[in-house]
Amino acid sequence: MWPRHCGFVGWVESQRRLLLAAARPKLHCQRQLTDLARDESGNILLEAALVFPILIGLFLGVSELSEALTVSRRLDSAAYMAADLVARQQSVTANDLDSVKAMIDETIKPFPLTSLGLVVTSVVADKDNATTVAWSQALGTGTSAHTTGAAITVPSGLTFSNNALVFAEVTYQFRSTLSTLIVGSVPLKSEAYQMPRYSVQVLMK
Repeated sequence: MWPRHCGFVGWVESQRRLLLAAARPKLHCQRQLTDLARDESGNILLEAALVFPILIGLFLGVSELSEALTVSRRLDSAAYMAADLVARQQSVTANDLDSVKAMIDETIKPFPLTSLGLVVTSVVADKDNATTVAWSQALGTGTSAHTTGAAITVPSGLTFSNNALVFAEVTYQFRSTLSTLIVGSVPLKSEAYQMPRYSVQVLMK
């Protein structure tokens, strides 16, 4: 009986070993799948691939906005300068206004000047405070002077009866790499008003 018993035990042991050997590849595959599911070594690369384009877009957007704001502030300064310089004179000539335009150009540099325009207008108010154009001069590209004698609207409170006003308009077509690709040039404009310093009205000679 003992040898038979030992033979049966040996047979059971051999069958167990065979079953374990047959199940070992399956267990190995399951272990590999489990390790793969738990592996987080590539998460950083995946997150970087998703976030990097967004960061580049934000950087370019902030850069474009900053450049546009810089140009806008320079246009404000240029319009104020033009109105102030003309308002300090009792009369001006075309050459005087050309000199003012040259100063405006220096204010806008180093940005391109090809699309920079300046319009200087003398606005007069009659006894009823109705405003009309006394004279108007356009300089630069993309600008046109106001018609002499035509009615013109200015912000309320800037004029009173039998008074005059110097009105300066500066226009600019802002172009950058990103804006040109998406929307083309962006028109910018700034206006400034000044009362004549040394006379009721600045005359045009």
